[in-house]
Amino acid sequence: MGPNTYYNPVTAIIQRGPKKDVAERPKPYHLHVYTTHNNCRVVFTYPSGRLVKNGWWTSGSCGFKGANKSSYEAGYQCAVRAFKRIEEEITSPTLKDGGVSPVTLALKFKGFGWGREAVQKAFMTSEGDNIRSSVVVVEDRTPIKIGGTRAKKARRL
Repeated sequence: MGPNTYYNPVTAIIQRGPKKDVAERPKPYHLHVYTTHNNCRVVFTYPSGRLVKNGWWTSGSCGFKGANKSSYEAGYQCAVRAFKRIEEEITSPTLKDGGVSPVTLALKFKGFGWGREAVQKAFMTSEGDNIRSSVVVVEDRTPIKIGGTRAKKARRL
């Protein structure tokens, strides 16, 4: 390049392309935590978004009924069952040489409720020890309404 030649670093990087020697990180599995004031759902999916076999838990499926479905304990039990299933998925041998595949996990929260806090606490206690190292992303996907239409009437139990 001579002194009168224009050099654009952005197009130079695009033309050069990505580095070949960088190892590509596997796409993470997803653990979706949906909490409302009345219920808690935990869903475990493949990186493609497809549901893992036996990979969903709700407060009702954990044995809670009525107003107890919105309790802290219901969310905690959903989280503990989800963590056990994730451990099974992580430790299942998927490589031909008998090794363990590098499974990564994205934790995604949506909604407000006691279950959200319960899942976070369960993740930080001894129940979450085995999967904590696999988590690469923690996201809050709760939609925040700014203005908009009038809120739904509060449910009374």
